[in-house]
Amino acid sequence: MDPNHDISFLSDDDLESSSDNEVAAEALVTCPFNLDDISLVQEVDVDDAIPQEAIFDGLFLQQDGAPVDGPTWEQTPVTTLNLSSLERMYRLNDRSSAIKLLHRRVNLILDSDLKLRSDDPKLLWKGSKHFLDFILVVSGSIGLHAFLPKIVADHTFTLTLNLRLQCREFRPKFGKLGFDPTGSMMAIGDGQSMELWLGFCPVGNIEDIDLANQSPLLNEKHGDTRLTSVHYRMGVMFLASLLSQIPSMPVHVMYPYGPRSDFNDWKIDDATNILALCYDCGAQKTIALRLQDILLLHRLMIEQYDDFVANAPPYWLKDGWLQQHIPVSVACRYGQNQPIASTDQHALRVEARNWNHERDYAHIRYLSMAVATHISCEIVRGWVQVPINDILSVHDVVYNSPDADVRQPVDLHSLPLHEPGTQREVNVYDEEGRRIPRFIGRTRTNGPKCGLLINLETIPQLFSSHVAHDEHLDLDADILDDDDMVTPTINVYPQAFLRKYGHLQSGSILPHFKTFVKKVQAKITRRQRRNALNEGDDDQDDQDGDNDIVDPNVLPPAIIASGCQFYNEISHRVRPNAGLHEVQQGRVTSALSGAYAKGSGKHVHSTIMHHCGLSLPHQRYNNAIKMVDVPRDLRLENIYILQLESMDPAKRNGMSIYLDVIVPLARSWSHPHVYDALRPHLVVFVPQSSAGWGIAFPQVYQWMTFGVTSLLERIWEHQQPLLKMGKKPSPQMVEICAMLERALAFAHTGNTRVLSSSLMRPFWLIRSLLQQGWPTISYMIRLVTTTTIPVSVSPADWPIVTRSNLPAIASKRSQIVTYGLDHFEAYKAEFHIQLSVNNPAPNVFMQYDQDLRQAIIIAVVAFQTFIADVKTLVSVSVNKLCVDLDDQDTHPSSLEAKGRRTNLKKWLACKHPLSYLDRAFEFLLRSVVADTDDHSLGLPNPTKEKLSIRDFAKHIIDMSRPTNPLPIAAPLISTGSSLTVFRVALIYMSKFVPRNSSQAAETFLQNALIIAANHLHINNIPWHLQGGRGRRFRKPHFESWINLGKSTQLPSTKNLASNPSNSAAEASQRAQASDSRAAWSACAISLQSLPDFLSRAVPPDEFCMASVAMDKNESPDSIIRQCYQWAFSEFTMSRPLHQLAMVIGIYVSKLVPDLFYNADDKPEREGYNTAFAFTMAIRAMKWVPNHSRKGCKLGPPFITMVPVYIMSVLDRSSPLHGYFDANRSFPITFTKKHSNKGINPLLLIRLGLAKAVTGRVWKGGNLQTDWTMLTREEVANYHQNVLNILSDREFGPYRLAELLFGSAKARSLGMMTNTYVVNPGVASTSLGKRTATSSSPTSAEEADDEVEIHEMPVHTTRRRRLH
Repeated sequence: MDPNHDISFLSDDDLESSSDNEVAAEALVTCPFNLDDISLVQEVDVDDAIPQEAIFDGLFLQQDGAPVDGPTWEQTPVTTLNLSSLERMYRLNDRSSAIKLLHRRVNLILDSDLKLRSDDPKLLWKGSKHFLDFILVVSGSIGLHAFLPKIVADHTFTLTLNLRLQCREFRPKFGKLGFDPTGSMMAIGDGQSMELWLGFCPVGNIEDIDLANQSPLLNEKHGDTRLTSVHYRMGVMFLASLLSQIPSMPVHVMYPYGPRSDFNDWKIDDATNILALCYDCGAQKTIALRLQDILLLHRLMIEQYDDFVANAPPYWLKDGWLQQHIPVSVACRYGQNQPIASTDQHALRVEARNWNHERDYAHIRYLSMAVATHISCEIVRGWVQVPINDILSVHDVVYNSPDADVRQPVDLHSLPLHEPGTQREVNVYDEEGRRIPRFIGRTRTNGPKCGLLINLETIPQLFSSHVAHDEHLDLDADILDDDDMVTPTINVYPQAFLRKYGHLQSGSILPHFKTFVKKVQAKITRRQRRNALNEGDDDQDDQDGDNDIVDPNVLPPAIIASGCQFYNEISHRVRPNAGLHEVQQGRVTSALSGAYAKGSGKHVHSTIMHHCGLSLPHQRYNNAIKMVDVPRDLRLENIYILQLESMDPAKRNGMSIYLDVIVPLARSWSHPHVYDALRPHLVVFVPQSSAGWGIAFPQVYQWMTFGVTSLLERIWEHQQPLLKMGKKPSPQMVEICAMLERALAFAHTGNTRVLSSSLMRPFWLIRSLLQQGWPTISYMIRLVTTTTIPVSVSPADWPIVTRSNLPAIASKRSQIVTYGLDHFEAYKAEFHIQLSVNNPAPNVFMQYDQDLRQAIIIAVVAFQTFIADVKTLVSVSVNKLCVDLDDQDTHPSSLEAKGRRTNLKKWLACKHPLSYLDRAFEFLLRSVVADTDDHSLGLPNPTKEKLSIRDFAKHIIDMSRPTNPLPIAAPLISTGSSLTVFRVALIYMSKFVPRNSSQAAETFLQNALIIAANHLHINNIPWHLQGGRGRRFRKPHFESWINLGKSTQLPSTKNLASNPSNSAAEASQRAQASDSRAAWSACAISLQSLPDFLSRAVPPDEFCMASVAMDKNESPDSIIRQCYQWAFSEFTMSRPLHQLAMVIGIYVSKLVPDLFYNADDKPEREGYNTAFAFTMAIRAMKWVPNHSRKGCKLGPPFITMVPVYIMSVLDRSSPLHGYFDANRSFPITFTKKHSNKGINPLLLIRLGLAKAVTGRVWKGGNLQTDWTMLTREEVANYHQNVLNILSDREFGPYRLAELLFGSAKARSLGMMTNTYVVNPGVASTSLGKRTATSSSPTSAEEADDEVEIHEMPVHTTRRRRLH
């Protein structure tokens, strides 16, 4: 792969189908010069980009309120620095000092001898050079009008036809087509320095000129311009059928509409030889067309297109595109920079004749062009007066002002040459208001000119100015635009880190310039007869002597000024187009990241290494600008669109367009109305400093970027020998290099699209570049100026992209363009793995030993990529299916497509799309299965196969082995990235496997993958389709799925709390209930069905940190967070204490808010001889609410807090016990947080998990002194008793509530919530006892079964009810 190859015009479909060989991609793509263009290599993703408007806002908006990007930004000292100091560093090659400045915030000052005021009398200004940089011609009807010259014979005229350009995208960003180019443009060749296109224009836009005029301009957003593969085939076959009728053409067509009745069953080569004529022995060729051939092809196209469409078979007309579009010719030329508007009258006439012969504009609808003028500036050695007679011989009358309203003729013989006070020249003007020079400046022969940039702080004032109407231009007020007062969009592009000096692009021209546009428009616009416009007008208007007017309500404007851009001409020398700027190629980044390349990528890496070994990009740039006569003029481009339907027919020819439109508009820049307004906003760099320190422009780029380029050189010098030895640089080194190259590209372009916000913002570069101009790098990146490693950063300091939990990366586009997507995915995985291993999240997977923990972390990284691949597989497949449904154009198919898309969008938004959480299963089912009758069957599984989670892990390992891997098959997706990532992950995971046996190592890898898959809730994966008759499918398909949880006992759906009203939700519940690994919600089930979930491998969804309201001021390492993180990482459902804690937590959540007691019921410790009796008395108290407590009314938090509290108290390895061992008490913060919700030692006593010792237990007390916890054996017995109780599937849940809360609360809880079945025998007995003993209504709690406890009281005997 050629590293210089620009693949930006290739879509994913093109890349995948490149083996078809029907079309070929171009090696070089050109486009109009545009300040907004950048190299594909440096372009960042949309969600990572900085808007260009941010620079403009940064010039004027207060920055104090901006978010702080680093902990020490505000504390970083601001250094005031003169530009001459940077020049000295560069001249002395003091790289160490320049690198150190990157850690400083710099306030730059331009030395006084560096620049001049724009009105300095020593300056000689010129603006007589004009150029045509871009032209776009669009015909208004079917045919090749845009290609045809206005001549009948020309033996030199030739066009080249090439129909293998399907991949070429229509790139002009200025101008107008008259229709939306999305999916409408077909490149067909080149000729006369023009690109030739067929634009398939909607019929309505051809027939209705108003509809065409209302279409958006090309600078507005549109989609991919290329034809679809089917429409491209239609266009080629139509052209082939026409060319086959030209006797001189060797084109043959066997089947005009293809040999089959389906586009998928044939190729163009099966029907015609036209593509073979454009491709020979692996090299592209073209078909040469003479003028007579083009004329005949043009005539045949006009005559036969309707018949070609009418005779097309039904499958050609299925989507209606062919019938609704007409091919029109479009020709464009850019980058030619051709001189125009010569001051030589003979040359001007010759050029006008050439324009007249180039084409017949009678059939052209739109002509768009970029007209440029160069403003130059030189320092004069002296001034020589122009003889008065020489001036008068050219100008009959000379005026003292350009304004016709106030100007007066002057006598040059008596008019002073200079103003008395300032000694400035007294200006005089000609009839058109242009300045007449009275002096000629003497300049140095071949001396350098001044460098010019725009003052970005003041230029917006110029665009917002209102320019009064000039009466001397003799304009009708009716043709003035209403939007003259509207401030246009302005994008600024600071250069060389100067912040407020640079280039500019606007969606409008200068308001001062519009006066001249109006004048041209008045001259060329087609006139309308007044009586034709309003037959009711009286005859008084006829006395005006001119019955022709321009009515803006009838005719659209003949000329539109759509925008402008101002930039220094040096950009054309160093950047002929966006893809060729040396410093935008990311070569050093490609050289470093290429060390990770494999296969053919190694050859590409070798080429780039050789390229960088000769010279680095910035060094080649330095070589390009070292010439003394390097261009420094300011280039001012205006974009114009001619709507020729509104032009006077007498003016609708090339000569008039050139002389009446292009030349006047080009020369208007030198008019005082424009020039005098623009000049104060220009920044003038002197060609030679008076201090003798060299040429200032464009060398200022070298001085200002010297710190960045010095650091790049240090990185390269350190890494180059290591790369030659085959060693890989760290990913951090690659990304820092990419970040520096992006900053360097920004210095040369000012385009924010080269800035990667996810990486460059945390390291301060975004803020520093926008706020101060100078690139300041955070101290998190350590810069070393010695010969050791030049830069380093701690893994803990590396930025993480929150939305994806991936490390921030700036080299993505460079690696994909240079080495391919697979290479980048492997690199990204390796980077992610290294960061995860070197800086793991605290308290994650802490229950496992260190080696297994590291392997699990790596496996999680790989599975995240796998999930992304599955999402892509489903998304692409479902969307493709929806497109086919849309093509059917029926109401049922449209509804189905809409439903699929809606559910697909919801599924893609799920955090765990392969799980049952957040209705992910339901959304997925509705996306892939349209028939609601089939939803009850669940996800389709045509193979009827079953797969355990361990089998899944084995499959991945077998297909990802570095040696002798199995062929790729489901569930891995061969076109995705996960295969590459799993292979990288397996290599890293193998570093931690046991070395005692291969079987142990295999089991270790499987366990790591299983734990990671469980952590990410991977329950359902795509599988392959069912094979038949010896055919075996291996690829995963979106209509085949397999579940990874083998069925345990299938619970009855009637026990589930929710009652879904649709089959998809029911199918989701059934699948979830049968999957031992499926996520589940304790709030969504009844206690009656809880035993069915005790065999789950995962805790309920509520058991997470999100269920607990943490104080925002809580320290990340506080004892509370430590306990919760420990509990989450340690929890295993199969461990007795953990399962017991979870069951009790769920039961307590159903009891909320009745977690408290009445003070009157509180037993005193002195009344009981033993701790056992005191404990039982406490357990016998009634469960009542405490309405004064907040946060005790919602159950879900208790599903987390109660189990965590129980685990922390009863497990001596918990952080809580670690604190207790050191301080002999529980931390106050931990106790307070839980006591507020009634979770305290007293609750443990009431639940039977602890024993009371002293009366201080009412206020919490101390462990071992005032209360004791159950021993390990007692916990095991308690757990076994719970399991024995729940083995009774009918009344077990009720009996467990009796054990925990007492029979009265158990009955009332069951009756009020129906969460379990109350034992009817117990209930009826209790009710009968209440009837017999009481004549008044008694609550169930008051009528509790009486259990007598005989005590030996100190003072009196008491009877207590035992719950």
